[in-house]
Amino acid sequence: MSTNEFDDLTEAGKIIKRVILWIIFIGALVSVGAFFLSRSVAVVDNGIEHYEEFQEIYNTCQKIDSDLATIRAVPDADKMFGNFSKAAQVTAKKQQMTRWVEEYNAKSKMINRDLWKSRTLPNQLSVEDFSHYKD
Repeated sequence: MSTNEFDDLTEAGKIIKRVILWIIFIGALVSVGAFFLSRSVAVVDNGIEHYEEFQEIYNTCQKIDSDLATIRAVPDADKMFGNFSKAAQVTAKKQQMTRWVEEYNAKSKMINRDLWKSRTLPNQLSVEDFSHYKD
């Protein structure tokens, strides 16, 4: 084997090593990029869930407030109060409202959830925010 042939083989070996190193480097970049992309998708999915969670709790409180108005509008002697008195049903609805308000407020204090709350919703709730709670 002549010196020129040996030099050509050495040069070919160097080229192959460079190609392999570039393939490894590009593979590592793609892996890192895929990792961060998957993490950011998970963060956005979490954010959407928290956004919806606050909206659902607020809507539930509004529904309970509406239920309180309906119960109070029905006469005390109505058949609907056969098993449970009107006062007992009002008390149960108030307890539900209080529990949902407390859950909303607790979650509002969690920074990872508060970031995703709609700005149209209040920061904190109070049972006093619902007009039929005190009637």
